[in-house]
Amino acid sequence: MDAYSLFIAFLVVYIAALAGIGLYFSRRQRSVTDFWLAGRELGPITIGFSAASAWITASALLLATGLFLLIGVGSIWIWVFPNIAGLIIIAAISGRIKNIPALTQPELMEIRYDPIVRAPVAVAVTIMMILFSVTDFIGFKLVLGTFFGIEPFFAVAIMAASVAFYVSLGGFRAVVWTDLLQYILLAGLAVYVAALSLGLTAQKGVSLMAASTSLGSDWWNLFIMGGLMGALVFQLALLPGWVAEQDPWQKIWAARDERSAKRGLLLGAGLLALVYFCCLVTAIGLSVLYPRPAGETDAEMLYLRIISDNVSPTLLALLTIGFAAASMSCTDTFATSGASCISRDLIQRHLRPTATMKEMLVVNRVLVIIMVAVSAFIALNVNSIMDAVIIATVIGTTSYFFPIIGGLYWKRATKWGALAALVVGGGTQILLIAYELFWLKHPLDGISPLLTEHGVLVGLTLSALFFVGVSLATKPTEDIRLAPFFSDVAERVFGGGIPPVDKKSSRYKDIISHIECKISGKRAHLNLIVDLVPVRADGAVMPEELRWEPTVKKLKEMHKLWFTPTGSHIVYRLSQADMLACVKMVRADKNQIWISAEPRSEQYERQKDEFFLAYEEIEDALLEFGMTASVRP
Repeated sequence: MDAYSLFIAFLVVYIAALAGIGLYFSRRQRSVTDFWLAGRELGPITIGFSAASAWITASALLLATGLFLLIGVGSIWIWVFPNIAGLIIIAAISGRIKNIPALTQPELMEIRYDPIVRAPVAVAVTIMMILFSVTDFIGFKLVLGTFFGIEPFFAVAIMAASVAFYVSLGGFRAVVWTDLLQYILLAGLAVYVAALSLGLTAQKGVSLMAASTSLGSDWWNLFIMGGLMGALVFQLALLPGWVAEQDPWQKIWAARDERSAKRGLLLGAGLLALVYFCCLVTAIGLSVLYPRPAGETDAEMLYLRIISDNVSPTLLALLTIGFAAASMSCTDTFATSGASCISRDLIQRHLRPTATMKEMLVVNRVLVIIMVAVSAFIALNVNSIMDAVIIATVIGTTSYFFPIIGGLYWKRATKWGALAALVVGGGTQILLIAYELFWLKHPLDGISPLLTEHGVLVGLTLSALFFVGVSLATKPTEDIRLAPFFSDVAERVFGGGIPPVDKKSSRYKDIISHIECKISGKRAHLNLIVDLVPVRADGAVMPEELRWEPTVKKLKEMHKLWFTPTGSHIVYRLSQADMLACVKMVRADKNQIWISAEPRSEQYERQKDEFFLAYEEIEDALLEFGMTASVRP
């Protein structure tokens, strides 16, 4: 068989494996939390491999190696260092992120600020995720076009159909478990190509040391691109956007506890470093084997050329599967991340707050397919890997970096400051990109070095100034929104204990006995399924189904601890600072609700009392509408 036929055979097997993973996990999709966050049960190993896999694409292998070839070690400030440092920084702040029971960054920002902030951030995150996904399609079509002459349309279609199928079935669990397989394949590819380049240079009688020395001092100069200030400018341009990137935050929320999240992201940073070290070694070997490339695209293509020139058909087919793994591992993550914003922050929050869990699971699957399709379409009309990545990054950097990170650490940040930063920073950046691409038609740094990377420092500076200035000029945020983020405010808001309950009563024992409990790391996952039964009253019409929004409104009026910080589709009983541990209620079906909480394991006994009180209060509200609660045996 020729290389192309072997590749198709291997691809069928590979896609079948991915589809099998998707089908397996589709059986475990009971809620939107299961679909988007794998039930918040992931351990550090899974998170680490998934984090690394999601940040290394086929494009990244080509880009990193090409930049090393073209510029030298100093190119780490453009790509390699921000990638690794970004995961380390996110790991450092993961403790503040994990305790907020959000599914998306826009949802977190509504908890912290106000509903007015949520939709604009959701749009910004979705655009960013689409553009990142585009780079994966670009890399994949370059690989298949170079190796087998496959038309871009068919290359993109193969990848889009594969990713859309297994992700729409298995949700985030399918993403992270396929990521583990995909990292192994792409790391194997990187290691093999590095070894191949060294072996071929050795055949020419050139050692690694000799090849390194022949590159010259400029190639090894870390600060060849504008000195220390130049390196700093690149970090200011790129790091904020990557730290604020949603997909690693979703892995934190999907972790079983804070320690798993932090260890997983640090592991991911180490796995990234391994692959990029292989790219460095490959670049040294390529500098001996081929003439120095003239531009970025030529440099990137040498990675593919060394493979096509020197491997057997069987090995070429296998290595191409490694490229496929690298591409799909990122596209699936970006598709779920972007689609979750549309689903959770736009549709469920504003358009369908009364939707049942089954309805939202259908919506989720459709949105994943749409996200993949949109990214694929754009990729057919764009060829530059670097442009798509940088544009996506700087939009994120200038629009919501200060609102989201500032909201975690600065009490005085307000909704108006956050909104001003979003509109002014992000709007300025979009205008600068449009001016550069469609009017000026050459990079803005030709005007001034301070306008490097599409003038991101201008947008970032304006975002910071408006965020701080408008926040200080407007009314402080209410304590109930600050309490989940700041312990001193929480002490003031939740200083009292919980009311006593009669633990010996048969009613208490009956309700508590029906709570499902699963320990995952240092967190307990508590769930109570409650069926709603119409209650006949004299002269009253029997209700056919739960009137969700009126019931939520009545519950909040009758019992002041109930709060809807992210919209009426989810109601929290805010009784403590650890919001993830608070009891919450969601609509499961037309006549069924779910009550759940994720307290720390040592809080389990306290949460029994919280569940009982929550159940009693919910039943009070239901009776107002002719229904009562019945725990499922």
